[in-house]
Amino acid sequence: MAIMNSVHEVLRRGSAIRGNVMWALKTIGLLFAQLLTAVTIAFLLIHAMPGNPFEIMLSNLLRGGVPYQQAVTLAEIMTGYNPNVPLFIQYFQYLWNFFHGNLGYSMLYKAPTIVLIAAAAPWTILIVSISLTLAFIFGYYLGLIGASKRGKLDTLINAFSVIFNSIPSYMLALILLIAFGVYIKILPVAGLYDRGLTPGLNIAFILSLLRHLTLPILTYFLILFPGWAFGTRNLALSITHEDYVTVARARGLSERRILSSYIGKNVLLPQLTALLFSYGLLFGNSIFIESMFAIPGLGYLLSAAAGARDYTLTISTFLVIIIAVVLGNFIADVTYGLIDPRVRG
Repeated sequence: MAIMNSVHEVLRRGSAIRGNVMWALKTIGLLFAQLLTAVTIAFLLIHAMPGNPFEIMLSNLLRGGVPYQQAVTLAEIMTGYNPNVPLFIQYFQYLWNFFHGNLGYSMLYKAPTIVLIAAAAPWTILIVSISLTLAFIFGYYLGLIGASKRGKLDTLINAFSVIFNSIPSYMLALILLIAFGVYIKILPVAGLYDRGLTPGLNIAFILSLLRHLTLPILTYFLILFPGWAFGTRNLALSITHEDYVTVARARGLSERRILSSYIGKNVLLPQLTALLFSYGLLFGNSIFIESMFAIPGLGYLLSAAAGARDYTLTISTFLVIIIAVVLGNFIADVTYGLIDPRVRG
């Protein structure tokens, strides 16, 4: 009997391992499929644009006095493809360049786009990470409070959330800019730090950076927290009448403990998954706010490139934003699968 139990245990563990391996392979395969789709869309967009980047770059070089053959070679290197080559070969060349970190050359900034994106991305990541994390924490606790304190407090929280949820991001950014930067004049209205400062790990630069990032972070925060508050409140209300909550009340547990240990923990899992999705999605919403406050992040870079018809930089930045969304989804899937084994089944 003991031998049979051991055999069944080994088979059960083997089946679980196979299931985990299949789930991991499926998740990683889906990631590569999504990345390949994103790169393919970027390639097609470049070729769908009127006046492709190669021709524009070639014209600029010829106007600058570069000999024709040399201009063709330089344009091919800078843009990453040559329109005289068959399309399917261009596609594989684009894939090769992408996986080797070559996203073309910016005609606006006269620099490789990967260098520009690498310089801009940290500022977007910094602002998005801080504002979204603060909005999640604040909205989560407000939602739990609203679900447990039905009455005037719940009405006040809902009203506060509805007001900020209904204001467009660019309008809210403009209101905060005028209020704190023009009238009260306690916060700077644009840029990353004060002129004359040298970037580095020194108190003056860090304090100046924090002052300049306060308004964009505050704008993101006020836009985002209502969604988390509403989502948490609705989930908490749906759990309030579950049997295990009723049993906990029958045992005489305090409402505070029930809220934190029984309701809060069950609400937290789906909200954390949504949070991981949101980190990627928020990259796409950075255009208006970064442009409004002149923060040299990905959104500002994309806006400047599109305005100057710098197709290579526009598509490359757009591609990086798509990849951020895909990676955010991948991390959310993996995290949810690790926390809840039922997902892997």
